[in-house]
Amino acid sequence: MKIIIAGAGVGGMALAALLRQRGATAELYERAPNFDHSGYMLGLYPVGARVFHGLDLMDDFVAASERMATYTVCNGHGEEIHTYELGPMLDQFGYSGGIMRGELLALLRQRCADVPLHFGTSVTDFDDSGEQVTVQLSDGTQNTCDLLVGADGIHSGIRQKLFGDDAPDHETGWGCWVWIVRNTSRPATAVREHWGAGRFLGVYPIKGGLGVVAAGPSRTVGPEAVGRDGRKVKEHFSALGPSVSDLVDALPDDLGGTFWWKLSDHRSKSWAKGRVALLGDSACAFLPTAGVGASIALESAAVLDDELGRTDACFLAGALARYEERRKARAEAFQADSRKLASMMMIESVGMSWGRDQLMKFYTLDMLAKTIAQSLAKPI
Repeated sequence: MKIIIAGAGVGGMALAALLRQRGATAELYERAPNFDHSGYMLGLYPVGARVFHGLDLMDDFVAASERMATYTVCNGHGEEIHTYELGPMLDQFGYSGGIMRGELLALLRQRCADVPLHFGTSVTDFDDSGEQVTVQLSDGTQNTCDLLVGADGIHSGIRQKLFGDDAPDHETGWGCWVWIVRNTSRPATAVREHWGAGRFLGVYPIKGGLGVVAAGPSRTVGPEAVGRDGRKVKEHFSALGPSVSDLVDALPDDLGGTFWWKLSDHRSKSWAKGRVALLGDSACAFLPTAGVGASIALESAAVLDDELGRTDACFLAGALARYEERRKARAEAFQADSRKLASMMMIESVGMSWGRDQLMKFYTLDMLAKTIAQSLAKPI
């Protein structure tokens, strides 16, 4: 079976590595010119990280990442509301760690180094004849395959071609700036979040440093509001108090090279049609609030590979139907958790923010991440 994967992000690269491991034929097309701008951090729970055992990459992942051991929620003045120990919930199922996205892609590439990867090239159109898929590429060429996998992100062109405007994006009206802090004396394994009114700042472990996410209403701190002026963003988040001053000071004054993440997600009405399947954010995109998007992409890649490994091109429709049945509801449950957390984090009212802070004193970790906690023990 010949497979074309549109998109070499976490899901697409993981699928290529899994396919290569069992000798299947795949080809990757990635619109980006290279992986040089893959510079933001990801957290991986055992939900997704256990896929590395099957690829013999777990030791490499542990070496390239930093363990997430504690999770602390602070109010908008830097005062600690609640600290949760992540170990009791997660360690029995596997390792959880933070890693740079580019380093994760490099690890996966180790297991599919001989799979053709065409940078600067995207799938612009395709035709599914029922017997094969003919793919039109942005460089003017064509290719054919038995299966086309759309792993081309939240604004997937493959999904648009399959289902049209199936549903609008779920918009929060917020976005976040992401940057890295090195040479810090802060605890290496501590996740720490500051939940203020109209502002959120989170700190996440990576190897040799910390990843910082600063979120607020796009109309206030987004590129259209501040341009490239990092000083305006610093002023907004300095209201969280002196406990975050070292992190805020590390944001560049010129935001030209700083990653801006529009906080929205998407849920496709279906994950497959004919000889075309969706994977990762193309199928179900996530807000970063629960930090589970990359884990779900890895898990989905493993399930798709599992189903493809037990069929041939003649019976592909059944395999893709089983893939969707195993993945769609599970992914959407995680997505709902992320949305719930977003509604708690992204509050602009001072009064509502104060009320949330009081409620958070009584929240357990299971209440915050119910689906994550329950799913770790469930089969897929």
